[in-house]
Amino acid sequence: MRVTFDLAADAAAIPVHDSDGKSVGELWSRRLDWRCRDRRLDLQVIAVEPVALPEPEPSEPPESAIARIETAVARTGTLILLRNPSEAFGPGRISFTEGVRLFSIASDADEACWDAMLSLGQPVYGVRGLIACEVLRPHPASVLSALAYGLFVCEEGARLVSLLEDRAGVAWEVADAAAKATVVIRGGYEAAILTGASGSWKDRGNEGYVRVVVRAGEGACWTQPRFIASTVPASTTGA
Repeated sequence: MRVTFDLAADAAAIPVHDSDGKSVGELWSRRLDWRCRDRRLDLQVIAVEPVALPEPEPSEPPESAIARIETAVARTGTLILLRNPSEAFGPGRISFTEGVRLFSIASDADEACWDAMLSLGQPVYGVRGLIACEVLRPHPASVLSALAYGLFVCEEGARLVSLLEDRAGVAWEVADAAAKATVVIRGGYEAAILTGASGSWKDRGNEGYVRVVVRAGEGACWTQPRFIASTVPASTTGA
């Protein structure tokens, strides 16, 4: 079952809609827009039901604030969305967000932070536009699980007709024959740009991760990263 929802709102309840636009459930959410010691930290906590959260401490750095929140929600299945990765940390300090599972990608700078974290092997998933995922049933726990494991795409005025991922690669299809797909790998490097209604990428084994951005007309659709197990033999040296 295809469901969609929008994490951009500040509402305490995030409605989940089916393919007909009918509300079939909701997630609990709370935004934490804190001023920390040296910069602003904008977080969104997402859960199946309300959880108790700590109060802000203006004297602490943002990484300490995140650590306190992670401790407070440990073992509850709660997810943390960092809404301002480039403002709060930047690529050089993004490793301090370990444990945060979701990044808002609102700019090229945010995208650079995402790729920097992915290049460290950290499972972080990008959020922008409308979230779309397939679930067996529209229970909030199923939707939250899809978010936690990156089993969703982000739609900004464009929608994939199909997305097939396995251990060998990824293939996609859209309705626009003029669509352009960019394959992004470790370091944010654009490994390929493919034009057409369909396309595919076969893993080489040295990508680190693979994600795809498909642009069609004025719209775009973003897939989540697939981490690639290296198949490149380790170098050896002889005596």
